[in-house]
Amino acid sequence: MAANTIEARTSASDQAQTIQTLLEGAATVVNTQYAQVLAAVIDAKQANLHRTAFGFSALRDWLISTFDFTHRTAADIAAIARLSTKFRALVEAAVSGQARIDQVAYAVRQLDRSPAMRLFALTPFRTPVASPFDPAVLCATPEHLIAQYCQHAPFKDLQRHLDELAAHLAEESELLDSLGQQSLQWIELAETDNGMWALSGELSGDTGRLLDKYLKTACPPPRQDEQDLDGVLPAQPNRHAEALHQLLASYGTSPDAVKRHGHTATLDLMVDIDTLQGKDTGRTPLLEGQPVSVAKARLMACEAGIIPGVFDYATGEAIELGRAARLPNAALRRKLELEQREGCAWSGCSRPVAWTEAHHIQHWADGGDTSADNLILLCRFHHGRIHTTGWTIEKTGPGQATITHHDHPATGDDTGAGQARECGCSDWRTDADMDTENQDTDWDVFPTGLYRTEWSPTLKPDLDARAEQAERQRALASIRAARAKCRTRFTPQAKEPAPAKASRPTGPPPPAASHREPIPTGSPEDPPF
Repeated sequence: MAANTIEARTSASDQAQTIQTLLEGAATVVNTQYAQVLAAVIDAKQANLHRTAFGFSALRDWLISTFDFTHRTAADIAAIARLSTKFRALVEAAVSGQARIDQVAYAVRQLDRSPAMRLFALTPFRTPVASPFDPAVLCATPEHLIAQYCQHAPFKDLQRHLDELAAHLAEESELLDSLGQQSLQWIELAETDNGMWALSGELSGDTGRLLDKYLKTACPPPRQDEQDLDGVLPAQPNRHAEALHQLLASYGTSPDAVKRHGHTATLDLMVDIDTLQGKDTGRTPLLEGQPVSVAKARLMACEAGIIPGVFDYATGEAIELGRAARLPNAALRRKLELEQREGCAWSGCSRPVAWTEAHHIQHWADGGDTSADNLILLCRFHHGRIHTTGWTIEKTGPGQATITHHDHPATGDDTGAGQARECGCSDWRTDADMDTENQDTDWDVFPTGLYRTEWSPTLKPDLDARAEQAERQRALASIRAARAKCRTRFTPQAKEPAPAKASRPTGPPPPAASHREPIPTGSPEDPPF
C-alpha cells in the first residue's frame, strides 16, 4: 500500500512537471506572437493602413473586428501602438518580447495621463541610474527604468513604482486637487413617496476614504454562516445602510461612535521624520498604504482625521504615535474655542468654531509646540489652503491672526507654515487684500473659496462648468427680481369713481376706459422684461 502511495506521488509530480513545462513553453510562444503582432500593428499605424486599407479609425476596433482578438488584448496592443512615438524604450521592450504587452500597456497609459508624467519620464538623468534588477544595466531616463520594471517585476511592484513617481510629481497640485474636490463635493437627501429617503452625492477623496474605512470597519463582509436557507448571503449595500444608521443613532452617546476630534474613524499615515520635514530623502509617505506627496502628508499630520506613524528612518524608532501632545487636549481645545468664538480665523469665513481644526503656526514636525501661542483654529478648507505656496500666518493675540500672501514662496517654508510679518515686498497682501484684488475676476460667483488662479488644473473643467451654472442661476434670479419690480410699477391700480358732474360736457365724449386684472406673479402671462 505504501508503494502505491509513493507511485501516486511520483506520478503526480511528473504530471505537474509536464504541465509546467508545457505552460512555460506556451507562454513563451504566446508572448513572442504578441510581440510580432505589436510590431506589425505599429507599422500599420505609422502607414495609416488601418484607415486607408481597412477602413477603421480606431486600432482596437480593427483588431477586434478583422482578426478576432479579445477586447483586452486588442486594447493593450492599440494603446502601445498609439503611444509608440512617445515612449520608445517601453515599446522596444514589448516588441523585443522582453516585457509582456499588458505590463507595457499599463505603463504607457499611466505615463500619458498627465503632461508632468510624460515630461519626467523622458527627461534624462544627470547620471545614468543602475537597474535595481541588474546593476550592469544603466538607465538613461525614468522611462528606461520603468521598462526594467516591466521586464523583471511583478505587476504590483510596477504599479507601486508608477504611483510613487506620480506622488513625487504631485506636490502642491495634489493639495489644490483636494481643495477643488471640496468645492465640487455634494450630498442630497430627499424623502421619497414610499417613506424612504434617497441619498445621492459625490465626496472628496479624503471624505470618501473616511466613510469607506468606517463602513469596512463597522460591517465586514458577510460570513458563510450568515447565509439564509437558500444559501444567499446578506446584501452588502444593505449592511452599509444599517451601519450608517447605527453611526447616526449612536453619535454623541457611545464612546465607540465616530468623533470629530476623538479620531475614532481615522486614516493611517506612515512617514519618516526627515521626509516630513521636507528633506530630500527619496522616500514617499504612505496614506493607508498608498503613496502621497510630502506636502499632503504635512497637512494631514498637522490635524485632520489622521493617526500619523512617524519614525526615525536611521534607527527605525517610532517617534510619533509617541508624541501624544501633537493634538490639543480637551482643555487646550476649549481655551482656543473660547478665544476664537466666531470660528475660522480666515477673513470672511463663516464656518463655525465646531468645524475648525487646530493649525500649528510652526509645524509640530519642525519642533513646534502644541501650545496656545502656536495654535490657531482654521476650518478644514482653509487649513488646507494655508499649506499651499505663498500663504503665511502669524498669531497676533488670543484667537487673532494675520494671514498674508506673497507671489513667491514663503522664506524658509513654502508650505504655508511660516511667519506672516510684513517684509516690505511689493507683493505682500493680507487675505482681505487678496479678496479685494480679485473682486473683478468673478472669483466669488461660484463660492469655492479659491481664486481662479488657484483652481486645480485637473478639476478646472468641472469647476468652470459649476461656475457657469452658478452664474446662470444668479442671472435668472436677477431677471425674476426685475420682472417683479416691473409688475409692481406698471400694473394698473384700481381708481376711485369720479364724482358726478352737474352739467353735460360740451366737448366730444371721452374714450371708453380699458380695465384689466393684475397678472399674478409667476404666471405664464409674465411680460418679457
